[in-house]
Amino acid sequence: MLQHSDFEFGTGLNISNKDAFVKYLIDVWSKHRTEYIEDEEVPDRRDRQPFFSFDGNMATPKNYIGFIQTEYCNIEIYPKVFKRQYTTNVNKSLFLKHIFFWFDYCRKWKFPFTNVNLDLFNEIEFPELIINLMASQILDVISITPISLYQEVEESLTMPRGRINFNRYISHGLINGNQHILECDYEPLMFDNSLNRVIKYVARILQNKTKFDDTKLKLNEIIFILDEVEDIACTIKDLDSIKLNSFFTDYQYVIDICRMVLAQQIYSNEHYEQSQWCLLFPMEYVFEDFVAGFLETHFSKDWDIKYQKSEKYFVDEPEKAFQMRHDIYLEAKPPSTRKIIIDTKYKIRYPESRNDAKKGIAQSDMYQMTSYALRRGCNEVLLLYPNHGEAPQPNDFFVVESGFDTKHKINITAAEIPFWSMDSFKQLSESLKLSLEQLLAKPSPKDNKLDY
Repeated sequence: MLQHSDFEFGTGLNISNKDAFVKYLIDVWSKHRTEYIEDEEVPDRRDRQPFFSFDGNMATPKNYIGFIQTEYCNIEIYPKVFKRQYTTNVNKSLFLKHIFFWFDYCRKWKFPFTNVNLDLFNEIEFPELIINLMASQILDVISITPISLYQEVEESLTMPRGRINFNRYISHGLINGNQHILECDYEPLMFDNSLNRVIKYVARILQNKTKFDDTKLKLNEIIFILDEVEDIACTIKDLDSIKLNSFFTDYQYVIDICRMVLAQQIYSNEHYEQSQWCLLFPMEYVFEDFVAGFLETHFSKDWDIKYQKSEKYFVDEPEKAFQMRHDIYLEAKPPSTRKIIIDTKYKIRYPESRNDAKKGIAQSDMYQMTSYALRRGCNEVLLLYPNHGEAPQPNDFFVVESGFDTKHKINITAAEIPFWSMDSFKQLSESLKLSLEQLLAKPSPKDNKLDY
């Protein structure tokens, strides 16, 4: 199997069996489109995929990170913020530490395993790392707290048990002269239940994919613990009907793992064999979700953090139209009345692009933020970008004056925040916290308040 590593918008990969590869990408997109994009205005084209652009057999990753495994190749795609780094095993390990750190604060694509010690996996591929962590999480839960659930059973009995299913009794028993045979439905407490069947099935799937001996041992132990559970093929729909007692909260992480595995699969005709599997995440949304989650975790004492706030429209009359959707909207808690609109921009502002008056900021972004601030009656806007180098570049400031009078102004700050660091990863959280504290500490000028 060919091994490929690249970055978002990288140098490109030479793909063999391109037609089959493209078909798989289209299948992934058509089945899981709503998991990636929530914008109803995006055309729902079933014949496209947003993950790669193609020039002949050369496939260039777009804005998605993660991995894709097929029977022909294993592709790993890393964030473009690391584009200037070499893809050595040591660097890849640090890339993954960043990704897991970001996902610790994300809510939309929350990994069901966090706070893991990635120092134990310095030379392991991205897919193998994910499988190993999945296996570890499942094994820890089912070995400590085996779960039995009430499982619905349909059975023909001579003595009633549970409730009699009269429709089945008439069609199966009475009509055939078996009046003494009762069709009963009851729910005994069983170890061989729907959840354990899903877990065992997922363990078989992962066992088929992993090459890592330590992972195989963990998955074999899971299957051994579930030896009494029936081996059947399961789907993601089997998870929807499972209801857990609050005592089994740890099993929610296991369900999340099973859902992640089952949701991302396209299976071959073999029972457990997977012809492909992938995990792909759009980095614009990861960056936005990470910043929102970080703010909520560390700054909710002083601010109400509202994510994807979208109750207002640009036009109210004659009817509501042009819905607004801020990335993040902050309202200071009383007695302060400050309001801040935050827009996350997963773009690299190269130093040379900051030489002109626009400072590398797209004019459409300025138009959008100004209109949002005007409609909200908010005079503070932050445009947040990931850092270009180890140290974030200085902030840039813009003032948009009202054309109606001279006292109303909108203050826009474009700032890089510490989103990654190859030199000081362990201090990254504190560096980001300090950077955001400084950005939020500056009070609004008293004479700049908008009164709309």
